[in-house]
Amino acid sequence: MIKLFYPLLALAFLTECQPEEAHEVASSMQEEGDLKFGQEALLQQYGQITMYGEGVPRRLIVALKSIQDSRCPTDVNCVTAGNATVALRASNSQGANENITLCIGDCGTDGIRETHTLVAEVGGVNYTFTLKGVKPYPGQAHEGEVQKAALVVEKE
Repeated sequence: MIKLFYPLLALAFLTECQPEEAHEVASSMQEEGDLKFGQEALLQQYGQITMYGEGVPRRLIVALKSIQDSRCPTDVNCVTAGNATVALRASNSQGANENITLCIGDCGTDGIRETHTLVAEVGGVNYTFTLKGVKPYPGQAHEGEVQKAALVVEKE
């Protein structure tokens, strides 16, 4: 019986152990978790936030699908300023979905802009999405850092 007990005990200890990285990812996802409308969120690619408050009957889930950053790096002379484009997916608990694209920098006919605000309807409710920035700004000093979008969502 003892010969069976020790291997089972060792197996139990091994299955309870998790690498520290897995724990850090889980805790950072909780930090992104729930926010009230109007609060600024920092989202990395594939991250999501759940927005609530202001008399909205359903929570709004905002997921960052992608960040495309072609802005001119610091300490480099470029022909164009470039831009940073963020693709979002907003959905509510009733299954309504909306794809939203926000752009800062040189985004075409509007000239160079520091922020981008767009009103979108999700499930019959209008929301204002504002891209405040994409961090870190491109450059050698920030090479290897995870890019995050600074985003504010408000109910219209």
